[in-house]
Amino acid sequence: MGEPSVQFEKDYFSGRGYKGKEKIVKRNVLEVVKWASWVSGIDFSRGAGKKALDVGCAFGYASEVLAGLGYEICGVDVSKWEVRQAKVNFGGSFVVCDAQASLPFKAESFDLVTCFDVLKHLPFPEKPIRSMHESCSDALICTTPNRTMEKPVRRSMRDFDETHVSAKSPSEWEKSIREVTSHELVKVEAFFDVTAKLANTSVLFKSVKLPRLGLTVRILVRK
Repeated sequence: MGEPSVQFEKDYFSGRGYKGKEKIVKRNVLEVVKWASWVSGIDFSRGAGKKALDVGCAFGYASEVLAGLGYEICGVDVSKWEVRQAKVNFGGSFVVCDAQASLPFKAESFDLVTCFDVLKHLPFPEKPIRSMHESCSDALICTTPNRTMEKPVRRSMRDFDETHVSAKSPSEWEKSIREVTSHELVKVEAFFDVTAKLANTSVLFKSVKLPRLGLTVRILVRK
C-alpha cells in the first residue's frame, strides 16, 4: 500500500461513522473467536499467558476484546492517525506498520494473529498473509468480504467502498492461502452477520453461515 493516504486517515473513518460501530465490532470479534475455537479445537477465548498481534488494529476495538480475553496485545496499522486513536482509546501497545510491506516481528512471536476486515484494502494480500502466518505459533484468524456478494449488497445499502480492492470468494481465498502457507488446518467459510443497535445501547447480533451467499468470509489458518 505504500505510505498511508488520506483515505485511511481521519477523513476516511469520520465519513463512515466508525466510532459509532464500537459495540458491533467488538461483538463480531467475539463471535469470530468463538467460531475459530469451534472449528479448530483450540479455545482462543483463553488468552492468559499468551500474546496476540492485531493487524490493521484501527481504533483498537478488536485489540481491546482480545486483551479482555487475557492476551498480551500488540496492534499495528498503516495509519498514524488510527494508531493515535487506538492509544487514546485503549492505551496498549500500538505501532505504525504497513503489513503490505512487512511485519517487524520474528517468526512465531505471537500465539495468535488476527486481521479483521483489512485484506480487502490490500492490492497484494498474499504477502501479508504469509508474513502474519509466520508471525504466529498457533493460528491466524481473518475476516474479509465475500466477492460474490460484496458489490450487489453493499451498493443496495449505499455502503460500497471503492477501497475494497481485494474481495474474493471463499474458494478463492482458500486457494490463495494454501499457496502461501504451510498449515495443519485451513478453514474458510462465508457468514451473513446481522447487526443493529437497540435504543442506542444494546446490540442485536445474529450470525448465519451461508456457504455461497454470506457477506463476510471468516478465515482460520491453524499451525
